[in-house]
Amino acid sequence: MAERPFTLESVLSVREAELEAVERDLARAGGERTRERERTREMRRQKDEGLAFSREGGAPADTGFLVAWYAWLSHMDLQIGEQERRERLADNEFERVRELWKKAMTEKEKILILKERHREGQRRHSLRLEERSLELWIRSRGSGGTPRGGGSP
Repeated sequence: MAERPFTLESVLSVREAELEAVERDLARAGGERTRERERTREMRRQKDEGLAFSREGGAPADTGFLVAWYAWLSHMDLQIGEQERRERLADNEFERVRELWKKAMTEKEKILILKERHREGQRRHSLRLEERSLELWIRSRGSGGTPRGGGSP
């Protein structure tokens, strides 16, 4: 890769590219977090429906069904626990990427501030040059003899 010369524009373009990449990662992590939360919610809903079915008296009272039903509840508890672990991992990943995004935004903003300060410095420099040129022009016009318009003093 050919090196680009160091300029605020080149640094800004690098920072913007970094920010875009992190924003894509943040969107991906946010989507994954949302999916994991939805899966957890769905599993809890299924378990709650099973419990409601039992409370309403819809479950047969035979031993075989009760053994299977308790095994299913135990299995759902394990599945929900595992899903909650995946949800926490997705939350942690989202927070990690969110911190990277905040850092990338800060870095871009720093470059924008430096760029604005540089522009302001250039404007002040141009203004000083104009003022000096105008002063020199005024001096050269003032010391050159009789003023325009004629007449004697």
